Amino acid sequence: MQVQEKNIKGFNILELIVVLAIIGVISAAAYPKFSTWKTSRDVRTDVLRAKKVFEAINAQVQRGQFAFVQVYIDVEDDKVTFITKGMKTDTLASKINNGESAWNTSVASRCDMTTADYWDVDASIPEELVIEVQKVEFEEITTNLASDGAICFSKNARWFSGAGDLLSGTGDTGVPDESLFLCERREEGSTCAFGAGGEPNDVDANTIYSIDWTRFGEVTMDKWSSKQSDWILQN
Repeated sequence: MQVQEKNIKGFNILELIVVLAIIGVISAAAYPKFSTWKTSRDVRTDVLRAKKVFEAINAQVQRGQFAFVQVYIDVEDDKVTFITKGMKTDTLASKINNGESAWNTSVASRCDMTTADYWDVDASIPEELVIEVQKVEFEEITTNLASDGAICFSKNARWFSGAGDLLSGTGDTGVPDESLFLCERREEGSTCAFGAGGEPNDVDANTIYSIDWTRFGEVTMDKWSSKQSDWILQN
């Protein structure tokens, strides 16, 4: 009995080209949305890491590991680095009891960013690096700071202070800032930009966050919503 051959037909070159062209058109249309989604996700991930730096060093204060701590923001054209530092109880007591020191009067002097031996533990010094402090670099995000800044916390909130670009005002009258803005880095030297009304510029509006803190070390994160024209608390 003769078996009839099956008529098996594959793609010819023209059909394959058409299929590839359709796939290319669909991919080209979807790529901008995917790229925007990926950028937003990456920025959020970095901002969450930055928030954890604040939370981790304040946890050391609550545990009694340090009596006074600092989050130092090192601003460079191609990256921003978060560095935490800690001061032991005995060191803090000696500064408070030193009548000749500016410690008790100057907020800027108290949150020192420049003296090499000011802190008992400093994550910027490799030989002093311990698990309680951190140094975290970010190349994909930037801040609203034009130069370096620092914020300092203590357990009872009495010594809450700031320095550099995280201190509004100078010397004895300075007021520590309570927010830091973070957004996508688009080019070297760029910062998160704001319009005259205090709202983020359009270029940053979809990827800008704020890390907020209180003098008691409570840390939260907000994201700007273009639709609502407001900051939305993030979980």
